[in-house]
Amino acid sequence: MAKRHKELLSALDVSRAKPKTKPYRLADGGGLYLWVPTSGVKVWQFRYRHGGKPQTATLGKLSTVQALAWARAKAEEARSRAEAGDHLTRVKAIKRATKRIASENTFASVAADWLKSEARRARWTPDYKEEVAASLRNHLAQLDGLPIGEITAAMASPHLRKVERAAPDMAKKVRQRLRSIFDYAVEGGLIIGNPLPAPRRHKPMGDRAHLPATLAKDAVGAILRAADKAEVGKGVRRAHFIAAFTAQRIGEIVPATWGEIDLQSATWSIPRDRMKRKDAERGPHVVPIPPRLLAMIKEWRHTDGEDAIYVCPAPHADSHITREAVEKFYRRTLNLSRKHSPHSWRSVLSTWANDAGEDADAVEAQLDHETGGKVKAAYDRAKRLERRADLMAWHEEALIAARDGAKVVQLAARKAAS
Repeated sequence: MAKRHKELLSALDVSRAKPKTKPYRLADGGGLYLWVPTSGVKVWQFRYRHGGKPQTATLGKLSTVQALAWARAKAEEARSRAEAGDHLTRVKAIKRATKRIASENTFASVAADWLKSEARRARWTPDYKEEVAASLRNHLAQLDGLPIGEITAAMASPHLRKVERAAPDMAKKVRQRLRSIFDYAVEGGLIIGNPLPAPRRHKPMGDRAHLPATLAKDAVGAILRAADKAEVGKGVRRAHFIAAFTAQRIGEIVPATWGEIDLQSATWSIPRDRMKRKDAERGPHVVPIPPRLLAMIKEWRHTDGEDAIYVCPAPHADSHITREAVEKFYRRTLNLSRKHSPHSWRSVLSTWANDAGEDADAVEAQLDHETGGKVKAAYDRAKRLERRADLMAWHEEALIAARDGAKVVQLAARKAAS
């Protein structure tokens, strides 16, 4: 039990304490004093010893609220902290600094700093930077005024759930951005740890797990017709055509450069470090370009000129479009959310070709799935490329027939090259 100190002052003593020619103190016992300076602005003080040296901590100015009873309660708190070894003035300074940092570092200010830093680090295009900024405004604006250090998972969760209900495909991106902003605050020393739990990890299942995909020929034809009619930038439109007619991943398509395209041999060589399977000994992934797509690509090249770098250029920057721009085109413009994505064309190729009895090895090679050992893969590369060119020409005609509403003739299965 804390030692009880004799209280020396009365409320009348406090009210009658007037300034003099020199400042003075009135003791209330137990280290509590009323400091009366020449200015007449009376202040409560607590005097104690820290490390054997006398110290004075200011508790607050005298007012009708902070009267004698208040001062005694504050002195009791200060006495307990001093007995525990705290330096009261330093503790107060730290609290003041912490409060100032918290008030200055709201979610909005930290998110703005993160956006600028991340855009510079990842070399975002101006359009994509604005797209991310718009996402923060649309989905997380309710957190803007809160100090970053006070936001908990329970506070953020309702906003994430709201996005999940309204736009499931967007929810994952919003959550990733929110976690990234908290990580940025951790790195800057503004918070101790990220309040959002790490995403649950799932066992990878390969490309066949990337569902959903529209596979019925009439439905696929409707998607192609809608895409042809849609108002969209040339970079996104080109990426759409390349995804549909080559069945490559959108992350491999959007950074494609003209230097990777060989118009003479009708091939596109994707650097291995951009592929999902990055083992260097496999070499670049050489993709045969089917005839009608090749004709379009030649027109694009002529339109862009010899100085162009990217096949799918961004509209307002010397860079390429983002995969999100293409995915958004499918989700919003084509209204295909949770129905069909740019990645779904891989499933279309695999399903249609296998149903038609096409060479399964050629299909897997086109999708850059390893079949057989590495020695066999190297030995068969040339023959497979020829078979894949044949396969993709057939697949292109099947897609165009579906788009135009023509009857797709089911060709007899061709024998795989041996």
